[in-house]
Amino acid sequence: MAKTVPTPPYAESFIASIQREGLVCEALCELMFTLIEHFCAQLPVRQGPGRHKTYSDAVILKLDMLMHLTGKRGETEILREVKRHYLQFFPQVPQQPRLWHRLNAAVPLIEKFRRHLRLELGVDDDNLRLVDTLPLPVWSPTARVGRGNGFDRAEGGYCASKKLKYVGFKVGMLITPQGIPDGYELFSARPHDLEVLDDLLAEHQDQWVLGDKAFLSKPKRQQWAWRQNVHLITYRRTNQHERTPPFERWLLRRFRQTIETVFAQLHDHMHLQDCGAKTDRGLVKRVVGIVTAFTLGIYLNALLERPLLAVKELFA
Repeated sequence: MAKTVPTPPYAESFIASIQREGLVCEALCELMFTLIEHFCAQLPVRQGPGRHKTYSDAVILKLDMLMHLTGKRGETEILREVKRHYLQFFPQVPQQPRLWHRLNAAVPLIEKFRRHLRLELGVDDDNLRLVDTLPLPVWSPTARVGRGNGFDRAEGGYCASKKLKYVGFKVGMLITPQGIPDGYELFSARPHDLEVLDDLLAEHQDQWVLGDKAFLSKPKRQQWAWRQNVHLITYRRTNQHERTPPFERWLLRRFRQTIETVFAQLHDHMHLQDCGAKTDRGLVKRVVGIVTAFTLGIYLNALLERPLLAVKELFA
């Protein structure tokens, strides 16, 4: 289902061209890069002495978004892809070490861009959220020897749905019923999912939240309802006397699959669970970039009146 969003006047010609001629890669890049340039043009201009940036923030942001939307795993792959297919948009590109350094420094900028897209998509208009966690292993019993040694904050954990013991992290995510990421948090693998939810819901009020059985806790449910008017809905366990009410069962059946679809794209197309990071900081950089690029893909689909979650097909 497409979500109606306001069309930026500066992007109307690109949108009309794509709707008329189909998903032509060049026209899609022009639309995406125009959105990024317009966003970066509104940022404060750095003043004072010091060396000016060789590559603008817009160039770095374009490379990061293109990297994840085309399913590339890292800086080396996207630079090779740019030299083969996208040189008309990048007359000059940084070397791999410089790009890594600039992306590492650009994490706050990338997150600011995600929040901008979130507002453009009207996420605050929805009072229903879906929540789940996704394991991010850096080591598991089947991992190759030596993998994961660069992570200082990785801890051991267990994913019940996948029956997976692993060392690493987990990402908790809130999304809307349409699949738009609202908020996310990165944790080590050890904390229980209920602790993840505490942080995810810290700033939320007056909402319904759908989760799986990992979030089942009557005291927590009562606490969130009393403090924040946040109503958590999960399936009850089979050994509980209290049964899931019919309306809650309907909500769970109707919407819970959406977050599985989102996680599948984040993993299968954007490699969230195997993103190639080798350090804690590198993992943060990858997670922020992937979630932002996925949100950008949804925004592009909304502008083009396409199914919102058809992100992979944009650059297929």
